Amino acid sequence: MSVVGDVYRISALRSDDAAWALLRAKNAPVILALLGRHFSDGVRRLPAPELFALLDTDLEELRDSGADLPNTGQGYCAEWVRSGFLLRRSSAAAREESLEPTDGAFAALDFVGSLRTPVTSVTESRLSTLSTQLSALARDSDPDTESRLARLRAERDALDRRIAAVESGDFPVLSGARALERTREILALASEVPADFARVRTDFDELNRSLRARILDDENDRGDTLGDVFRGVDLIAESDSGRSFAAFYDTILDPARSAEIDDAITAVLDRPFAAELDADQRRKLRRLLTDMEVAAGEVHEIMTSLSRSLRHFVQSRAYEEHRRIQQLIRSAQQKATAVAEVRRPFDVLDLDLVRVGMAIESITSLRMHNPADDRVTDEVVVHESGVADLADLRALVRESEIDFDELTADVADILATKAQATVGDVLADHPATQGLASVVGLLVLATRHGHRVDGTEHITWTSVRGTPRSAVIARHQYDPTAPELQR
Repeated sequence: MSVVGDVYRISALRSDDAAWALLRAKNAPVILALLGRHFSDGVRRLPAPELFALLDTDLEELRDSGADLPNTGQGYCAEWVRSGFLLRRSSAAAREESLEPTDGAFAALDFVGSLRTPVTSVTESRLSTLSTQLSALARDSDPDTESRLARLRAERDALDRRIAAVESGDFPVLSGARALERTREILALASEVPADFARVRTDFDELNRSLRARILDDENDRGDTLGDVFRGVDLIAESDSGRSFAAFYDTILDPARSAEIDDAITAVLDRPFAAELDADQRRKLRRLLTDMEVAAGEVHEIMTSLSRSLRHFVQSRAYEEHRRIQQLIRSAQQKATAVAEVRRPFDVLDLDLVRVGMAIESITSLRMHNPADDRVTDEVVVHESGVADLADLRALVRESEIDFDELTADVADILATKAQATVGDVLADHPATQGLASVVGLLVLATRHGHRVDGTEHITWTSVRGTPRSAVIARHQYDPTAPELQR
């Protein structure tokens, strides 16, 4: 392979790779900070309106610090979609679109994260992982019976020796520093999972497009791709990416394996060395299995949806219409190429063209009306009518409303024996049954049916939970002539 070829391939990556484009973007620190802020801790996609609102808040804070960011959150999201940093997806369960980082964006985030927390040395745990994987690969790919049996017997002997050491109590316990090293290595491997899932989703999308293109290019119904689909072959699931993901999905959903992983995480978090992990590392480790299960479920749903869509595309004969449109477009292009040899683009033609106006909208904004949605399928449940308890109803109202009737009666009772009364006088003879709400209600009544006088007064009451409270308030006197305060 020549150096010219290497330079050409790297130049193509610089032009086409989304990760490289994101790192070279003018506002790369802003984009990476915002995407890393909202797509972390297992969050892989967000409803578009929710992401717009979150970005608007962040952009306002950045502008206050002096950053030149004139666009809105929605505007920047549209720009990032065009640049290949974000991916739009529609959902049958929700009316709005969702947005998620592309595999290139995840790769850029992982690269920047590795710069912020670099691995300074070759760790023992990494070497152990490599050694274990190589040994397993050599064993599982060995076709020779004798050598494979020899490997298995050697592993069995080593396991017997370890069992004997544990039974005798003479076995090494991993130290805190080495255990932390292995834990961080596991978290580093787990941090690469979102990017892996994003690449798998991208592979499925590209495979779906390529299969549809091959179907349209087939001249008749006897094409290989069409024939496979008609025979019921799931081409997406049977692809390399599909088989690889299916193996992972089956493993992660295996109850025994999931229980084993969950028990191991719980055991690790209970070890003394786990106390040296920060809160973010402990949270990531605790949610490791859940995040992988949720992400795998989303990818499996996408793979299943694409497979069903491809089968419907073929079985409904919709590809015939698409093929006809493609043929017409190619025919028009060929004729345009032939005309270009005799007529220039700016030549005046003696033709009157009728322009047809058409409003173009995103198909995701359209939603078919299903009359069955208004049909009531559940049986009507008849409940026997009962007798309302006025005391219970009043208690419910008092939980959310100030009982002004009770407070007005308390004030009227005081004014019946005194020529003048304040809020403190009322509270001295009548407890605040609603706590602070009663105090506020008495102040409202004093404002409506009384007047402010000089000075302040110290009032005390007991809260609803029985805690003594006190406050200093402006002194108000109730008007004894007010009709509302008469008995």
